[in-house]
Amino acid sequence: MTARFFKHPRAIERFQRGPLGAHMDGFAEQLFEQGYARQYGRNKLWLLRELSRWLERQRLEAADLNEKRLAEFARERSRRRRPLRGGNRATLVHFLSHLRKVGVAPTPIPRLPRDAKSRLERAFVEYLARERGVCPATIDNYLHEVCRFLAYRCTRGVLSPSRIRAKDLNAFVLRRAQKVGAKRAKLTVSALRSFCQFLRFRGDLKHDLSSAVLTVPNWRLTSLPKSLTPNEVRRLLRQCDQRTATGQRNFTILLILARLGLRAKEIVLMTLDDVDWEAGEIIVRGKGLRRERMPLPRDVGRALAMHVRRWRPPCTTRRLFIRLKAPFRGFSHSETVSSIVRRALARADLRPPTTGAHLLRFTLATNLLRRGGSLPEVAELLRHRHPDTTALYAKVDLNALRTVAPRWPGVRR
Repeated sequence: MTARFFKHPRAIERFQRGPLGAHMDGFAEQLFEQGYARQYGRNKLWLLRELSRWLERQRLEAADLNEKRLAEFARERSRRRRPLRGGNRATLVHFLSHLRKVGVAPTPIPRLPRDAKSRLERAFVEYLARERGVCPATIDNYLHEVCRFLAYRCTRGVLSPSRIRAKDLNAFVLRRAQKVGAKRAKLTVSALRSFCQFLRFRGDLKHDLSSAVLTVPNWRLTSLPKSLTPNEVRRLLRQCDQRTATGQRNFTILLILARLGLRAKEIVLMTLDDVDWEAGEIIVRGKGLRRERMPLPRDVGRALAMHVRRWRPPCTTRRLFIRLKAPFRGFSHSETVSSIVRRALARADLRPPTTGAHLLRFTLATNLLRRGGSLPEVAELLRHRHPDTTALYAKVDLNALRTVAPRWPGVRR
C-alpha cells in the first residue's frame, strides 16, 4: 500500500486521485514486497503521480496506457528540460507490466511474421523447448545458425523444407567454417543436425539427414581438464566474508559448486522446495528437463540453512539464490554464477586458465580420480549421460599413467 512509503494522510490522498489512483496501492505493495527502500519507493510513486496527472490532462485512462503513451510522456518531460533517466524509464515499464498483469492495460498482440521461413523458425524453437528440453541459451545459438542456413538456402529459390538435401547442409558448413573458428563451426553442425531431426519429426523429410552433416575435427582429449588443487579450493572458500549477506550467499554457491559439481544453470534454477531437509537430499534440475536427487553433504546443508534462515531476505520468489538489492528476484542468467566464481578467484589471487563456474565441476572430478575414484563414479556424480563425456578425465591421474606408459628408448624410468 502507499502508506508503506508515505505517512501523512494528505500525501496518501494525493496518490488516490487521477486515472492511476486506483492502482497505486497495488503497485506500492509490489515495491514493498520486492524490497525497495522507502526513499526509492517514494521516488517511483512520485513519478507515477506525475504520469497520472499527464494522463488526466490528455483525458486518458489507465486502460489507454501503452508503450506509445509512455514515449509521449517522456517527450513531454524532455520539452520541459526534465528528461527521464534510466531508472525512471524502468519504473514506467515496470508499472505498465503491473497494469497488464492485473488486467487493466491490454496486452499487445504480437505481430507474428507470416512468411514460411519465419513460421518454420518459430516451430523449430518450440520443438527444441518442448520436445527436447533445450535451455534458452542453446536455443538462441541454434536458431542463429539455422536462420543463417535458411537465408543461404533461400537465395537459390523458394523455401521448401522437403527439398533440403545433404549437399545443401554440407555446402553451408564448409562456407561457414571458412569464416568462423572451430568451436563455432561445431555449433553450426550441432544446430543443423537438430534442425534435420526437427524436419524429420514434422514429416518434411523422409530420411533423417543429421548423420549426413559433415563433422568438424575435434581433438578435445589432447589436453588435461583445467582444475584447482584442494588447497586452492580452500583458499577460494576462505576469501568469502560470511559476516555479510553477499559473502555468505556467495560462499554457499561456491561450496555447492565445489562439493556437488553442479552446473551454473542448475544453481540458478534451485528453489526452496528443492531442498529435502529431512531426507538430506537436494533436487537438481539438470539438462533436458531432468530432475535428479543428490545427497546433501553436511557442510553444504549447514551453509544452506545459514543462508535461508539468517541472510536471505523475505520475498515472494521461491528461488533459493536471489539478488540482494531490490527488486528481490532470482538470477536472470547463469553468467551471474560464473561472475561470482571469477570475482572469488581474483580475490583469492588464483589465476587458472579458465575462470567460469565449470572450473569447480572439473576440479571435483579431477580430485576424486586422484584420490582413487573410478570413471563410473565420476559419471554418476556429474550425471553424465554418455561415457565419452567422462572419458576426458581418464588422463588426470598422472602417477597411475606413469605405471602403464611405455618406456622411451634409452631413458630410464
